[in-house]
Amino acid sequence: MRFLKKLLPFIITVLFICLVFINLDFKELINILKDFDFRFIFPLIAVILLSGTFRALNYKQLISKTLDVPLKILIPLCLTGSALNILLPARAGDIFRAYFTGKKYNSDKIKLFGTIMLERIFDGLVILSMLILGIFIYNKNPLAQKLCTIGAVIFVGSLIFAFLTVKFNKINTFCNFLICKTTFLPDKIKKCFDSFINFTNKTCNSFIDGFEILLYPKKLLLIILCSCGIWFFEALKYYIIIQGLDCHVSSSIVLFIISFLALACMIPSTSIYIGPYQFAVISAFAIYNINKETALASSFIEQTTVTILTSITAVVFLLKNNISIKDIRKEPLE
Repeated sequence: MRFLKKLLPFIITVLFICLVFINLDFKELINILKDFDFRFIFPLIAVILLSGTFRALNYKQLISKTLDVPLKILIPLCLTGSALNILLPARAGDIFRAYFTGKKYNSDKIKLFGTIMLERIFDGLVILSMLILGIFIYNKNPLAQKLCTIGAVIFVGSLIFAFLTVKFNKINTFCNFLICKTTFLPDKIKKCFDSFINFTNKTCNSFIDGFEILLYPKKLLLIILCSCGIWFFEALKYYIIIQGLDCHVSSSIVLFIISFLALACMIPSTSIYIGPYQFAVISAFAIYNINKETALASSFIEQTTVTILTSITAVVFLLKNNISIKDIRKEPLE
């Protein structure tokens, strides 16, 4: 089973890479990269840092009912998390954020991970809103409409489920019911079963506690505003790259690019989102009849800049806190 989990992302990556490189003009791709105006790198770096700052502000609000962590720690932590999400599989950066915050401030790591999952739901809702805006104002693309339907089901459904679980938490009642109904089992089996149920009960309740911010409307509004800020700068990032490529297209293209990319990152793949990520950029640019060489060049510039900047931050942060990549891979959320 573990082998299949590792094999599936590799297969998906290879398939998407094949789709990306079919009929690709490498010579034109190189020429486009050469023609990029590298003066745009400086505002690009500033926008990446601003996006990370808003991510930190968002995380601060999400955990505010549990912890009060200063931004000077949260900003490099969130940038480090972004780097680990890029370089390691299985959203390792999100797990690391919960692990580091929980360990440093002696808090429930499972609950903190629950807040990060809630953060991703709000990310999805903002992205969905951007995609809807792009569809109904600029371009009623069939593929975008299908993605919009899928996104609505996933993210709106997830938010409703999260609210209902935290508002009407019946985990204790259900677990106690199961324990009461197993009195007929032999003592050894019942002891093991009860232990498993109690562990599940504790874990589920901790995770659901991470959604508690949904019960505080003022905090919720701040989180929504921070999420909008994050994705405004994520969109601005691609707009800057498009300007650097001297590509004369409507600014609305960034709505489709960001929406497609966010959904593509949900697809299992190897590190640095190779394959699905590039294919999503090409698909978004194709809506505006822009060739895949230009799309791939923009993807390369964006990924390279983000990876280098966040990786430098991550190295400094990890060294400062005496944490190794080996520690990140093996540390559980307990």
